[in-house]
Amino acid sequence: MATTPLNEVPPPQAALAPDQFDTPIFHHLLNLIAEQTAVIKEQGATLSSHSEKLDTLVKDAVKGEVFVAAFSLASYVSSDEQPYDEETNPLESEQMWSAVYEVATTKMKEEADEWKGLMDVSLVFIAIFLAVLTAFLVPAAQNLLPASSSTGAVSNATSSPPPPPPLPARPDENVCALYYLALIMAMCNAVLCVIGRQWVTKLLSRPIGKTHRERTIRHEERKRLAYGWIRPLVSLLYWSLLLSIGLFIAGLLYQLRNLSTSFDQTATILEATWSLGICLASGIIALISATALHAIRFDTSPFEGLLSKLMVKMMGLLAQRWDRIAKWRVEVDLKSPSKLLKTYLELIVEANDPKLLDRAVPSFSYTAWVNYGDTTMDLLRRVYDRLMATDTSLRVRETVRAQIPRFALDCHRFETFETSPSELIEFLLKQVPEEIEFPYFPAEATLTSYRENNHDLFPFGRLWLEMCIANILCAYDRSGPVGDRIDIYRKAFKHCNELVDSGKQDVVARIFSHVERRSIVRSFLGCQEDKSILHLYRFMTEFIVRDHQREVIIWINEFLRHPPHRVLCRKYTNNLLVELTVTGVAFPRDVDLSPMIQFIAETLDFDAVLSLRQQLFDYLEGCDLSSLSHTFGVINFIASRLTPIIFHPFGWITQNDEETCERARQLAARMACLGHLSLPLSRSPSRNSAASDQRPRNGADSPRTISLDGPTASHSPAASSLHLQIEAADRWECLTMQSSLTDST
Repeated sequence: MATTPLNEVPPPQAALAPDQFDTPIFHHLLNLIAEQTAVIKEQGATLSSHSEKLDTLVKDAVKGEVFVAAFSLASYVSSDEQPYDEETNPLESEQMWSAVYEVATTKMKEEADEWKGLMDVSLVFIAIFLAVLTAFLVPAAQNLLPASSSTGAVSNATSSPPPPPPLPARPDENVCALYYLALIMAMCNAVLCVIGRQWVTKLLSRPIGKTHRERTIRHEERKRLAYGWIRPLVSLLYWSLLLSIGLFIAGLLYQLRNLSTSFDQTATILEATWSLGICLASGIIALISATALHAIRFDTSPFEGLLSKLMVKMMGLLAQRWDRIAKWRVEVDLKSPSKLLKTYLELIVEANDPKLLDRAVPSFSYTAWVNYGDTTMDLLRRVYDRLMATDTSLRVRETVRAQIPRFALDCHRFETFETSPSELIEFLLKQVPEEIEFPYFPAEATLTSYRENNHDLFPFGRLWLEMCIANILCAYDRSGPVGDRIDIYRKAFKHCNELVDSGKQDVVARIFSHVERRSIVRSFLGCQEDKSILHLYRFMTEFIVRDHQREVIIWINEFLRHPPHRVLCRKYTNNLLVELTVTGVAFPRDVDLSPMIQFIAETLDFDAVLSLRQQLFDYLEGCDLSSLSHTFGVINFIASRLTPIIFHPFGWITQNDEETCERARQLAARMACLGHLSLPLSRSPSRNSAASDQRPRNGADSPRTISLDGPTASHSPAASSLHLQIEAADRWECLTMQSSLTDST
């Protein structure tokens, strides 16, 4: 067996087994795989992030808390529930005008069918009436001519031409005249019916025009001009037919009267028939006159006709003067924005087909109403009611609702309104949802800013939802006068209260982070409410105070030191003070809290006073009393704690324990030492010296020996109040001692 010599070095291992993968190509491939792995990891992280963002967008879209772009979020919400996109130039939209044109023609067709039906009925009645009239007219005309036998005899006796017949009797002549007039009126009525039907047919024809807008305006202008002729024509047909019938009845009754008196004796039956005819005709005339007077008296009378209109017109002319016509030929104005808008709104109100509203509603805009608003709010309200009716689609109603934030976003374009938009602003504020939604809440802030003394709210309408809520919570942190903004402030306060109640304190904290908490506290203290409701939202007040007790005390004291010059709701200050008591925080002794103590001494909320008295005593016992600025309030507070029972002006009773009374006496002594009160070493003699000698003494400097009768005593209201409380304490102690002596006896 061969062995390797000891001095021989073995060959290196690489030389024995070379690595086949140790090549540049293989190393490059490994680098590519590593880079691809890193890219895949980045793509996975990006996809995860996008998924979270898309989920957030979907949730926000459902809650209505996305930006204005959420209106076009058709990928996540059904398109039938989304409002239509706003038209850049609504009065130039061909889609809108096509729908409006159909609305106009539909309404015109209904009226035209009614007119044509009336004319057709008139023609049929006239045909029957003419047949009856002719049957009476022929004998009446024959009565005017002489008898044919006498005429023939005269012609046979003489060969000369016959002389003209003599005049007929006057009654026969009158009867024939009445019948002929009735015939002429009936024929004229028939001619007018034929002309009227031709006009109505022309009115229904398609007007010339290249666009639906031109055709609609021409159609409306043609309708306006035709109404001045066709409507009077319809009334004229009615009255001419009545006149023709009246002439015929007059001739008939006149002929009947002549016939009844042509005999040697009175024809009783004919006379009775004539009298009955007169009564019936008079009744019809009286009925027509009564309806005409009713139409003249009442503006909404259903009996309005040509006669009543003429009478009203004549009465109106007595107080007006006619203006001369400026031009003989008036051109149709196809480009007037105010006229276009008014035509559009009026036809929207009259639309009966809900499908047409889907095509016309994208052009509905409050901005256009402000720019070209030559219309009244009454028309706008009627348009709103029509578009929000139950027969319209959900998309139409959502489009109308979306116009409120769109109008608010456009308000920055109008530096000033030509006319006060207060009526429009109040109308839009009533349509804002009760709950806080985006973009309706910022829009409400913009609209509220147009009220008096609310212009400082205008910038808040351009903020995101949370920032807008935060700034609204500070709406009353103003030194000057503020306008009516309680509705939007109450809505923001209630929204935050509900968030805290549902466990979303992080959301409220994020809202508070956009503003200073001090401003929120001052706004709550300076709120102006006609009915105090905010104090019911306890979760919100607890959250305001939480973890900021010391700062809130200082902020309340600063607010009470320099309160705004307006009527405030004192209950909200008491509410925050009670919340501070619950936390058990100690009042800072290095701060002058005398303004707050004065407020507490003057408040009628005695529950708040009882809950705060221990903290206030601790503060007064540990602070420098000489540095307090509002000593009047401090003395009042001390005076109210001296007696076990306090009778208040409103009949309430407050009880103080002995410890509280003793601490109040000590504080009163300190105040007297500072010169605010006079404390002689002995009490002046009283009338009941025996009872006085039986009292226990606490020393020469006891507050019970306070007397304000000396020449150096203070005569301030606070000192007087304290004096009265001390006397009450003495009387209470005397009564207690007398009661104890009686029990022992």
